[in-house]
Amino acid sequence: MRSELINEIFTVESEAEHIVSEAKKQAQSTVVQAQQDGDLRLKDALEQARAERESTVAQAEKASQQRIEAVRQDLAQSEQESSELHACAEQIADQMVKLLCGSTVGEVQR
Repeated sequence: MRSELINEIFTVESEAEHIVSEAKKQAQSTVVQAQQDGDLRLKDALEQARAERESTVAQAEKASQQRIEAVRQDLAQSEQESSELHACAEQIADQMVKLLCGSTVGEVQR
């Protein structure tokens, strides 16, 4: 009976070691799977962040180009108006010179 009891203890101990070994394998497998899932989620999050950043940069570049074009148009219009004003001022000055040259105002009478 004693040997049967000892054999049963060894059998139970062997089964317990087997259960512990299987639990360790299962835990290790679960950890590996969790790491792989985490890596995949991180990769997806990075790709999404990259896409959002590229979209934001593209929008900013488009808005910047629009502002640059608006400034260029304003400058061109301003230059045209300035040129027209300069030409008008030249014309007025020429007419004033002609009028003053043909006038007797300021001449001394003898």
